Amino acid sequence: MKELNYKAIGERIREARKAQNLTQEEAAERCDITPSFYGNVERGDKKMSLETLVKISRGLSVSSDTILFGSSFTGDDILSELREELQRANDEKQVEKYLLIIRHLAQIIDQL
Repeated sequence: MKELNYKAIGERIREARKAQNLTQEEAAERCDITPSFYGNVERGDKKMSLETLVKISRGLSVSSDTILFGSSFTGDDILSELREELQRANDEKQVEKYLLIIRHLAQIIDQL
């Protein structure tokens, strides 16, 4: 999995805020975090918790995928990433484990 780029994450948050014509203070209020911390997140100076990511996502009405990666992941993206990980690992037992989990999940989904 790729490392998170906190500068890029902050820039995407800034873009979402500006698209709504909000100041940092207004966005921070919507997100229920302090303006100081909000500014640090936008600059990529501070890492945020999962809870803060959810607050920002909800406050700015932007998906967390968009904030973290620039766009929403699709099933194809996830499968491609998984395939790359398995190829790098080159571990037949690990591949078998993943396939078993996927089959079980498919059965559960079919029952819903």
